[in-house]
Amino acid sequence: MTDNNALTHKRLLVVDDNPANVELLLDLLDDHGFENVTSTSDSTRVVSLCEADCPDLILLDIRMPGLDGHGVMSALTERFGYQAPPVIVLTAQHDHETRHTALSLGVRDFLTKPFRHDEVLQRINNVLSVQHRFEVRDQQAEALEHLVAQRTQALERQSRTNPTTGLPNRQGLTLTLEKLSQLGESTGILFIVLDGLDDIMRLHGYGTIEALLNRLGQQLSATLPPSHVVGPWGGTEWLVICPDPVNTATLVELANGLCRLVHQDHPVGDLLLPIRARVGICQASRFDPERLVHQAALALPDGYAPMVQYYSEGLEQQQRRRLKLQQALRGAGDRGELELAFQPKVDLVSGRAVGAEALLRWHHPDFGTVSPADFIPLAEASGDILTIGDWVIDAALECLKAWQQDAWIDENFHLAINVAARQLSRQDFAERLLERLHRHDLPGTSLGLEVTESGLMADVDLAREQLTILAGAGTRIAIDDFGTGYSSLAYLKTLPVSTLKIDRAFVSPLPDSEEDRNLAATVIAMAHSFCCDVVAEGIEQASQAALLRELGCETAQGYYYSRPLPAEAFADWYRQQQATMAQF
Repeated sequence: MTDNNALTHKRLLVVDDNPANVELLLDLLDDHGFENVTSTSDSTRVVSLCEADCPDLILLDIRMPGLDGHGVMSALTERFGYQAPPVIVLTAQHDHETRHTALSLGVRDFLTKPFRHDEVLQRINNVLSVQHRFEVRDQQAEALEHLVAQRTQALERQSRTNPTTGLPNRQGLTLTLEKLSQLGESTGILFIVLDGLDDIMRLHGYGTIEALLNRLGQQLSATLPPSHVVGPWGGTEWLVICPDPVNTATLVELANGLCRLVHQDHPVGDLLLPIRARVGICQASRFDPERLVHQAALALPDGYAPMVQYYSEGLEQQQRRRLKLQQALRGAGDRGELELAFQPKVDLVSGRAVGAEALLRWHHPDFGTVSPADFIPLAEASGDILTIGDWVIDAALECLKAWQQDAWIDENFHLAINVAARQLSRQDFAERLLERLHRHDLPGTSLGLEVTESGLMADVDLAREQLTILAGAGTRIAIDDFGTGYSSLAYLKTLPVSTLKIDRAFVSPLPDSEEDRNLAATVIAMAHSFCCDVVAEGIEQASQAALLRELGCETAQGYYYSRPLPAEAFADWYRQQQATMAQF
């Protein structure tokens, strides 16, 4: 039910050319509490009166000189449309045509002259009550629409905001870039990668990471100019948007400043947490946001020298070549593009060849011969090193078996192959390798594995388990490039290592550097203290071989003896070397 008090406050307009009728209605309405009633005898003023203060109800005479009631209703509909005020027609006519025309124009009800007071009041109250309910409904709908709009805006803000830092997330950053791109403004991008977060998460948990990132976000925001926008782009990536940067040097200076800010111990609770940053930079105007971010990501340095790098087309071409190489590498073994080359290992005392290292070579029909320094890291990153490693093992064992059957290698000859960290991380690596040796009817002593220090440290417990099984079968385990990786002696106590290989970086300066000679002597003595023999690689001069022999190094390899050779060429070299040695 509608409160009658609410109805008496409604605005009413009485339109009748007969002053007596107007006076009668005004008195009646006033007697029943209606407080806001106006009137006019000029039907042409109705529209303008409604424009000035639109009434809640019009009591309209149908028969008036000039503009009659039908004309007034048409004018109201034309001016206000569906928002035109409701109308009750005042008429002394009861004919069907008059009523039908009025109804077709939207009239709500009729009051028949002469008026009956109770009927007049009831009909007015009925129309006002219905109109009031419509108004309340509209107000409620408008309030609901406003709440929905507010909630929608809040959800949109939430969808563009990182919950941990309160800074724009990837969607928010992308929207900012899209706006700047549409404006055609020159925009710089700093693509920042934070290193060290994974270790912090494993040691201290996600709560610590969130607190660290929140603190870092506040620091970055406080450091950057107000026009710049910063926020997390991914798990360890952040983006800084620099509208209208002055020049490249300004962006590089800003990036270096942010690196210095990141490269410190960050206090979180009772902890001091170290992290590092690398930054790729790109700048453009009227750009595609996704492309600009991609270019900045392409410019990201691989290491920390330098920590900041600016995008260039040449850099992208290099990256694209890397990607093409990575794609081409998959299935290279099946296509016959892989080949093994063998570099002799020579006993420094006797001068005889005692073994060889199998080195992988890739010959691609379009790229030509690709350096292992280029494709091995790609294979390790993509996981293709597992398939390639299997190919190397099978090819090496087939060669070794064929050489034994041809009886031209010594029974103590052993062949070394390189093993990647990803291979050692397989639980069944040792078991599968022993199965292959058995399949080729080869003893474990005929094979050696060369593993880098970094490869061992990737999962030292699993590496120890796998290598211990192989060492038990007589397989030689060598640490390759010793001294260039972790250089920790702890693992030598627990791993079944039989050989240390001195990297060429220590061998090259030997004849001219007393410091390097002392270092080599220390490494050799240390290896012997762990019951390991020593192999020196990168021998290119007789003086280097002589010095290493004097220092107690057992074995050497390098271009002084032979470059890596294809299988047939290696067999010829070995036979000739053995024949030469037999003459002495």
